[in-house]
Amino acid sequence: MKNGAAVPSEAGEKDKRTAAESREARDHLCLLVSAEDTPTPIWSMGLVRASANHLNLGANRDAKATLNGAGRNAITWIQQNSPLPANVLLKLDAATVDRIFAQPSGQKRINELFRSALGIVIGRAAVATVAQQDDYMKRVRANGGARTILQPEGILILGQYQSHVVIAQALGVPVPSSGDSVSVRVTPARNRGAGVVEIGGDLWKLAAPGDPIVTAPDLPSI
Repeated sequence: MKNGAAVPSEAGEKDKRTAAESREARDHLCLLVSAEDTPTPIWSMGLVRASANHLNLGANRDAKATLNGAGRNAITWIQQNSPLPANVLLKLDAATVDRIFAQPSGQKRINELFRSALGIVIGRAAVATVAQQDDYMKRVRANGGARTILQPEGILILGQYQSHVVIAQALGVPVPSSGDSVSVRVTPARNRGAGVVEIGGDLWKLAAPGDPIVTAPDLPSI
């Protein structure tokens, strides 16, 4: 399995928590885990007994072994090729990622992430990776976080609140689920219609690259 790892399922002594292909794992029930961090990431998890008939054994007793055909067929899959949340940092070009991580503080890195990744779902894991701080989600919220800091730039950061979901749907951008955020730059709209949403009594739409910067409206907090 690509990027696969396996450990005995028994939570026994520390020396038994080794890779399934090692000698110490022989005859144990092992947990196999793999993940592919690609534009359409997937992950798999299954159980298999690391018995001799399931392994390609090495030339000596200390050599590592891999699963043979019988071993692969014996895997009981708990999840197989299931969707994995995409890593937003893989969707950005190298120069953008470098610019984000070049910022001198966790808050400034988060600001640059949401400024640079408009219209892309950003999960908690990406926020934690960029912020590199224990209170990483605080860096996203209002009252001093990116939601407040980026508002004068016309950028809204939509979260999992139901009102934010409605706004995302109206604007035609990805809808954030639990723990996710999506940033968008908006500009005033003159008329109601597709892609237009009312926020705070005014009409807004997604800003085009050439539209002037206008302070974004306050978002509902429910």
